[in-house]
This record gives sequence, C-alpha cells and structure tokens, in this order.
Amino acid sequence: MTVRRPALLAVTALAVVALSLTAVVAVAPAVGAPPPEELCGVCGDGFEDAAAEAGVLLTVERGTATIAVRDDGSGHWTARVRVSESAADRLAANESLRERVVRESLDRRTVVDDPRNLRTSVEDRTLVVDFDAAGVAHRGVGGVVLVDMLDSRTRRAALRVDADELRIRGPNGTAVTRAPTGATVDGAAAVWRSDESSGGVNWGGHLAFAPSDGPLAQSATTVAIVGDGLALTDSTVVFLGIVPAFFLGGVLLALRQWGDEVPGVDPALAAKGIAGGGAVVALGGSLSLALSAGFDTAVTETVVAFSALYALVAACALALDRPAPRVALGWTLAAAALVAALTSVRSVVAFQTVLLSIPAALWFPLGRARGLDRALGRFVAVAVVVAPFGAAILYYPTGSALLALLGSLITTIPWAAATVLFGLPLYLLGRGLGESGEPADGAERTSRVSAD
Repeated sequence: MTVRRPALLAVTALAVVALSLTAVVAVAPAVGAPPPEELCGVCGDGFEDAAAEAGVLLTVERGTATIAVRDDGSGHWTARVRVSESAADRLAANESLRERVVRESLDRRTVVDDPRNLRTSVEDRTLVVDFDAAGVAHRGVGGVVLVDMLDSRTRRAALRVDADELRIRGPNGTAVTRAPTGATVDGAAAVWRSDESSGGVNWGGHLAFAPSDGPLAQSATTVAIVGDGLALTDSTVVFLGIVPAFFLGGVLLALRQWGDEVPGVDPALAAKGIAGGGAVVALGGSLSLALSAGFDTAVTETVVAFSALYALVAACALALDRPAPRVALGWTLAAAALVAALTSVRSVVAFQTVLLSIPAALWFPLGRARGLDRALGRFVAVAVVVAPFGAAILYYPTGSALLALLGSLITTIPWAAATVLFGLPLYLLGRGLGESGEPADGAERTSRVSAD
C-alpha cells in the first residue's frame, strides 16, 4: 500500500514537532546560564561572606535598597543594611575597613561592575551605602526608558533579590509601564518585597518607565521593548531561521504540486467553526485574565491573542461574499494590525504572539489566491517563507551559530510546524470559497475551481 503525499506531509510535520519537543532536554545543558547575580549587592550572604573574610563577624538582620534610574541611563543605589551591634560599632569606627568590605561584597556576582562615588556610613546599627553605576538603562522608541540590567536579552545570568525590599524608581516625571513578574507597582517605582515573592526576579522580564501610565504609554512601551530587540540582532538570526524557512518552503511547494489531492472543506461550515471556535476561546481567556482565575498569565495571553486573530481572519469569509484575493489579504493585514494594537496595551507577550501568528493568518489569502491571482499568491508565499527570519529576531539569537541551530529545535522549528498546522485550515477555507470577479493580471484559473 502506498502512502498518499498529503498524509506523508502530515506525518512529517508531526515528526518535526515530536523531534522539537524531545530536543528540549538535549539543548538545555548547552544553553545553561551562569549563577544568578544579586541586585542589591550588600543586602545578603555576599556581604556577610566579605565581612567574614575581613575578620568582621556579622549577620544581616534586614536589608533594603533603592535604585534610582536617571535620565542619562545611570543608576544611583542607596542601601540600608541593619547588622548586629558589635559589627556595627566596628564598621563605624573603621572607614577603610567598611569601604573595603562593601567593595568586596559588590564584586561577588552582583549587577554592579564598577561602583562610582561610593560613600558609606553607619547610623544606629544600620550600614548606609550610596554609589552610582553606569549603563543601567537607556531610552528606546518614543522616549520610553528601558532598564537594561533586568533584560535577559542583554545578559545571560538570572537575577535575585536578597534584600527584604528592593525599589527601582524611574527618572523624575515617569511612571512604571512594564514590570517583571514578582514586582508590584508602588507609585512611580517597581518594588520587590521578601514577603510577597520568592525573592527572585523573573528572568526575561522587562522594567520600563514612560511619561504616563495610560493605554498609549503602555502600547508605546511594548513597541519600544520589541523594537529594541532589532538592535540586538546579529548574523545568527540566519541560523535560527534557515531550517524552518526550508521547511515552510517545502510545504508550500508540496501544496502547489499536489494541492489537488488535499480534500476540500465546506467553506460555510469551516468559517463558522474557525471564527466561532476562536471567538469562544478568546473570550474565555479574556474572562480568565479579568478574573485572575489562576491560569498562567503568559500562556493565557498567548492563547487569547492567537485565537482573536485566527477568528477575525476567518470572519472575512462570513462578512464578505467570496472576497477577491487582494481583499482577503487586506482584511488579514487589517485584522493583524487591530489585534496587535489592542494587545500592545496588555503585554509584550501578547503583542509578540500576534506578530508570530501573522504567517499562519496569511494562509487564508494564500488559499484565496490559488487559481485566481498568481502574482499575489507568489508574494504571500515568499512572505511566509521569509517569516522565520523575523520570528528568529523575536526569539533573540544567541550569538553562536551552533547554539542558534540547536535552539531552533525548541523555538522556530516548532513555531513553523504550528504555522502549518493552523495555517492549513485557513488555506482550505480560502481555496474553498470559489471564484469572485475576474482574475488579476498574470493569474490563471484552475479547472477544478468553479463559481457557484
């Protein structure tokens, strides 16, 4: 018995997904991160160890720190560390010892590489440390201040907070518009408290400040964070995108060669199923987010963003009577722009999901163009094939060609497989709508497509 080519294609896609999932264990050790770095620097065990090596036995009873981000991108640390009375007396009496212990503490896997203008003092059993550090933040698109030291795209090590309370403030006149998981917003500052979180900062989170905290500022912050990733792109983006590009190209060539063997669908039923199902999932997820139902927020935002776009694209077949291919493309792009604008207010994750979902949505106009508009079909096909390199930018290349290739097994290759999995129903929907109007210049109608 011979295997039909569409079935073979489906099996191949499933095999790619399975291979990608099993590769997680193999790749994880290769991309492992170094030990985490501490944000306060003098609020925990590192300070106790540095003091012990200098002959001062002490225990940190309580530590708090405030980091003030300035307009020029530098930061000012103010740490207050309460220690035992005998240790406080000794540090108060010896300024050089006090400064040496503090500097050695800051050298022990902290985010501070070069503390400047260091000043130390002891006030009522509390060590007070002030210093400046450069390169803490920079201004992105729209004047949004992005805090670099919390951005996993610019660092490999995770972060931790040993302080009982850590507060990061933006420049004067700004508000918090994005904060990492585990932080709470208190006025114009992002705050971590030991009794409210596990003591760690989510690796991969973002902290940003804008002139206001309204919807437009939230949207501008999301765009600034995503756009900032463009500056971090290097040549490894090619290695992260090349395998899925060939995969998508092969699938499209197979559809062009053997597309007639893929069974058709009832367009009315398919449109109602995709649009209705997507709408139900998007509304259910939105309700879950609004009620804080306990589901993982990032996963829920991803599902809602994709489902909303998926439903809107399919709704074109319900709203318009056999739309022309170029109308279908315009509808798809308009739907993507609308959902992107709405999700940019919510989060970076939701906005990126929309961007990563556009290649799957383009399969609707691709199917609509089959037999009706050859030029448009080629244009959309090329856009789908080159999309993995755009996706690679959002997945942030590693700086190593080998790691990029390995990393594609758990990033861009599964994404490409999902693009085919969800794009094919839209393709069949577009193809099944039949003809509408005259074919565009250079287009050819296929004999199997007929008007109602």
